[in-house]
Amino acid sequence: MGFRKITFFFIILLGSSYIFTLDAKADPLLFSNVVALQNGGTTSVDLFSNPGTSLLGPQISFLVDITGSLPAGVTNTLLVSYSEAGGIPIVQSFDIPIFGTIQPPFTLLFSITSPGASFSGIPATLTLDILGSSPDFVIPSGPGVGQRVNSFTYSFIVTKPIPEPAALILLGTGLVGFVGRLRRRQ
Repeated sequence: MGFRKITFFFIILLGSSYIFTLDAKADPLLFSNVVALQNGGTTSVDLFSNPGTSLLGPQISFLVDITGSLPAGVTNTLLVSYSEAGGIPIVQSFDIPIFGTIQPPFTLLFSITSPGASFSGIPATLTLDILGSSPDFVIPSGPGVGQRVNSFTYSFIVTKPIPEPAALILLGTGLVGFVGRLRRRQ
């Protein structure tokens, strides 16, 4: 009879310690699926699958998925750093949970204005890092698939949109009309 009580007590002890361990331990925060939005949000470009792609600027919007969980009362920070060749980095930070109450999973939308966007394009990088979580990114495909790393840097080229031929023709016609009107006055 004593053996049964000891076994029963041991099972209860193991079960309760397992339950309390689950409550105390939170999944690490991770980010994934960084997407650049183009053409007013109608086109999206997966930056991991398309390194070196050209993005139309100067204003670029990005979406990033944040997953995992935080223990109650704990906050964290997503640090976003945007750099262009020869330029000063633009740094933004976002608190997690968002607005102090919205816990992951969620998708965060943020925008960057490129100071050096040109018609020929300028190389740029976007680095994301969740400061209180390491590792915070799982490589989704390629040679290191499944590997966890602390932060990730995406590279791309920022270009200004080239005016359409119809817009140039309209501008040219307006200038010809303006010059013709000036000649008639003289």
